[in-house]
Amino acid sequence: MVQKSSGPRKRSRSKMRTKRRATPSDFLKEFHIGDKVCIKLQPNLKNKGYPYIKFHGASGEIVKRMGNAYVVKFLDKNAEKQAILNPVHLKKL
Repeated sequence: MVQKSSGPRKRSRSKMRTKRRATPSDFLKEFHIGDKVCIKLQPNLKNKGYPYIKFHGASGEIVKRMGNAYVVKFLDKNAEKQAILNPVHLKKL
């Protein structure tokens, strides 16, 4: 028998598909503290700052900047969480 997968990317086939490629301007996006953003995965860029798949589509607020990345505060059900994300995976609301 085949063992069931239980990794962090299970059941993510539809979320991981995209026809759009990241452009250099996506890497250079600027946000300010307090901006409202939406977490949108760029599946072709699985490097540092890649969010957990469960957070795809979540909206939150920029708390601070850490190097090239941003700290985003958002709600996951009733729990308030923070994630460190590259600007490629963020979209301004």
